[in-house]
Amino acid sequence: MIRINLLPIRQARKRESVKQQLILAAVVLLGAGIGLYLLYNSEANQVAHKKAQIKSTQQQIAQYKKVIGEVEKYKGLEETLNQKLKIIADLIKGKTGPVKVLDHLSQIIPKQVWLTSWKESGGNVSVEGEALGNKYVAQFVTALKESSKPAKVESPGSVAAKAPVAKTPQYFSNIRLVEVEADKDGKFVKFKIVMRVNYAI
Repeated sequence: MIRINLLPIRQARKRESVKQQLILAAVVLLGAGIGLYLLYNSEANQVAHKKAQIKSTQQQIAQYKKVIGEVEKYKGLEETLNQKLKIIADLIKGKTGPVKVLDHLSQIIPKQVWLTSWKESGGNVSVEGEALGNKYVAQFVTALKESSKPAKVESPGSVAAKAPVAKTPQYFSNIRLVEVEADKDGKFVKFKIVMRVNYAI
């Protein structure tokens, strides 16, 4: 009977199988390495891109801060200019205000009333005068109070509302008749009125 030794063949096949497995493992490891490298490279590119965006954004923020600083500077200049303009406007009103007040006063005072004294301090005015009778003093006080009331606003449906309403400046307020007395001859009455005056209108 012939005997064939198959052991070397089996060992050869086993070595071949191991060799194939090692080659397969090397290919898998190489593929994994290439994949990891490509993934790392992609992530690195994204990180570099984000860093570039952050740097660009920071530069834009720095520019905006500079612009905002300039705007704030001009806002400060605008406020200063507005304050100066307001001071000038107040000075103009203070200069023309007394003329307007006295003109208005001359329009509402009755002909039978004369002013003999006008004393003003800090917006408080003390007025003294004479009249032909108590009723004319009352008319004068009423005229002052009427001129100090705000203009009436008509309802939207009224005819008067369609016509332009001339608002009377409110030069006087807190009007009080503090003294009325007849003179010695009884021909005139003397009176004293205190009130607030507003020149800046």
